[in-house]
Amino acid sequence: MAPLEQVEKCARLLSRKSTDDEKFAGLLLLPRVIDAQDTDAWTLIFDAMDIRFIERLMRTGIKQADEQRTGDQALLNIAVSVIDVLASHASIATNTRMLDRIPTLCTVAAMEIDKVSADAISVLCKLLAHDAAIDRVLHDSSILIQVVDSASKCSDPRAIAQFLDYALNRGSHYIHTHHDTAVARGWAAVVASTAEAFDKSHTVLKFELIAALANALEPITVDDAHYIDEQSSCISLIQSVSSGCIFVLKQKTEATQYTDQALVLYSHLTRLWPHHVFVGLVHNATHAVHQKEAELALRLACVEGQSAIDSMMIAPPDSQADRMRIRRGWKLSVCAEIAAAWLEWVTRWLDDQPESTNIDEASIYNMMNEVQKLASSVVNFMLDWKERTSERLMPENGADLIVSSVRFLALWLATDPKMHQAAMPILSMCTLWIVHSPEHGATIAEYVRPCISFALETCGISEAQYAADLMTRELHHDRSQAEEFASPWVGTIEFDDLARAVYSIPSDEDMLRDRK
Repeated sequence: MAPLEQVEKCARLLSRKSTDDEKFAGLLLLPRVIDAQDTDAWTLIFDAMDIRFIERLMRTGIKQADEQRTGDQALLNIAVSVIDVLASHASIATNTRMLDRIPTLCTVAAMEIDKVSADAISVLCKLLAHDAAIDRVLHDSSILIQVVDSASKCSDPRAIAQFLDYALNRGSHYIHTHHDTAVARGWAAVVASTAEAFDKSHTVLKFELIAALANALEPITVDDAHYIDEQSSCISLIQSVSSGCIFVLKQKTEATQYTDQALVLYSHLTRLWPHHVFVGLVHNATHAVHQKEAELALRLACVEGQSAIDSMMIAPPDSQADRMRIRRGWKLSVCAEIAAAWLEWVTRWLDDQPESTNIDEASIYNMMNEVQKLASSVVNFMLDWKERTSERLMPENGADLIVSSVRFLALWLATDPKMHQAAMPILSMCTLWIVHSPEHGATIAEYVRPCISFALETCGISEAQYAADLMTRELHHDRSQAEEFASPWVGTIEFDDLARAVYSIPSDEDMLRDRK
């Protein structure tokens, strides 16, 4: 710690009893006397100082900057640099008197003053690393909404967009562990404001906010989303994000990275609020514009998914090419998640509707056709992958792609037996993954179990009886009650092996091995 006498001298100069000139002299003296890492000394200074003097310095500097954009920013430089050091110490950064500085720092950050604005953003990030600061800006959403509004007016909004990215992501992590009405409403207001800016902007800001919104939604769980929607309707947020994503996806001349980011962002919407996203596709009473947007987004996702498959299937079958094709086709997992969300939601929704419901059957039929095309492509992709990988159980760096594809395909196969014959070879692949993949086996088993139930149902076979027969090795496969569209899986070795893996029933090989 610095010599106590010098620290106490600075503290006296910065106290409320000192004149402004004395306080200013004390600020200039601080970096010469106290090391920036000296927490004890800075705590003593902070406890004694008149923090409102630094606030006045910043506001005066803001006024001067507004009047002379290229003039000397000495006052802002001094004030922000002192707050920067204070914010580096957790015990000080979480103090209410420091948190009260956040609104003014946000104003400085958005002013596009070369070094000062960058330093202000750095200070804000240090403060928002603490839950106390996140709680403050979510309880008073106008603070970050002001930053969003300012970003729309910036000539180069990249720095402020990166700050919003960090702030929104931190807010989302915070709300995940703090289900509080005020916090939820604040989060919804800030994200909705950001989504509106994303939708309406026709500058570089639109593309900068794609990642910020995606990173804001990524930590949110389905339970979080339901809670937030209960406290403050998320419909306007969803409509703005959806409209902005569709605009980006339609821009064929833009860089591919933005269309990919738009797909990721849209997939978060379908994961968190599928009803708000998809209800326009099935209900005639919905606004026509929203219905067309939902149709177009789902169609584009299916087309992009097929495109990703095409890009992967052109590579020759060697290990290096396999790694490359996984990188080229990574967005198939995103597109498959969007299509899976639609299938899962529309199936449940139709089951819950009374006969009198005004359902847009034509729209559902058209969307199912689009999804079926993607499902057929996924089947072909997985069969192609099986031929390429021989004994390999899970593609290197491609597990997420496979798991997402299995989920989507399982949802489709659990409702339509027409593709069961083509998908027959995939059963043995799923069996291997369930048995031999410690990380993903249980997940894949959970996804494919409804397919087993559906296949047995089409043949009029009780699943409970079938499982019991599997256990006792007395399979009958009685198809006397089979429907006209009965699944061809039932009665095959591949199907029985998959069912054993899903039901955790030891195979004959396992039993022999255990006896040895």
